Amino acid sequence: MRAARRLLIVLLVLFGLFVAADRVALHFAESEAATKIQSARNLPQKPSVSIGGFPFLTQLASSKFDEVKVTSPELTVNDGKGGPDVRLQNFAIDGKGVRVTGNYSGIIADSGTGSALISYPDLSKALPNQVTVAYGGAPGKVKVSGRIDVPVLGAQNVSGTADVSVVNGTDISLSNLSGINGLAPGIGDLVSSFLQPKLQIAGLPSGLKLNTVQAGPDGIAVTVSGTNVSLSN
Repeated sequence: MRAARRLLIVLLVLFGLFVAADRVALHFAESEAATKIQSARNLPQKPSVSIGGFPFLTQLASSKFDEVKVTSPELTVNDGKGGPDVRLQNFAIDGKGVRVTGNYSGIIADSGTGSALISYPDLSKALPNQVTVAYGGAPGKVKVSGRIDVPVLGAQNVSGTADVSVVNGTDISLSNLSGINGLAPGIGDLVSSFLQPKLQIAGLPSGLKLNTVQAGPDGIAVTVSGTNVSLSN
């Protein structure tokens, strides 16, 4: 009986040591991955990295993890045309079936989903034509306004309400313009084209595409998804 108790105590101690070592290794790996991601993406601060699954050490041995979550207060992308950068706030991505290579320099997920927020001031800075975007007062609607030069009439202030949507997995598009104000006779098509620009989102982590966009009081909520997603660059 005493021998059985001693064996049980030894096993419990060994298990405790294994768990402790597993958690220490996990913490180190998460920190190392976060450092590599910050450097690769030129992030202003270190992101949060969470590696799921237990035990961690067996996953480390195979260099493949069940799940890796990365969150960053912001991620800067661009329009792919040399234009203004676009700031994505509260960027978060959840990768499944993650393969790690080169001491965390390569972190590739079989699939990934993510979310972010584009504030209205940031969106307005990135859009062409100096179009200003604000919340439209109803879910999914935005108010768009700008100043357009019209032949003979000169500069005109125009505004309206539009929907926001995703086109081709790469563009944020304003469409279905209605309630136009400041509309001079005969320039409806010109104003509609001016107030409904598209913004290409380039520079997302490789493998991700825009999935949905939804206008809300704080900005445009964005979701992304994809396969063979690079979490490190």
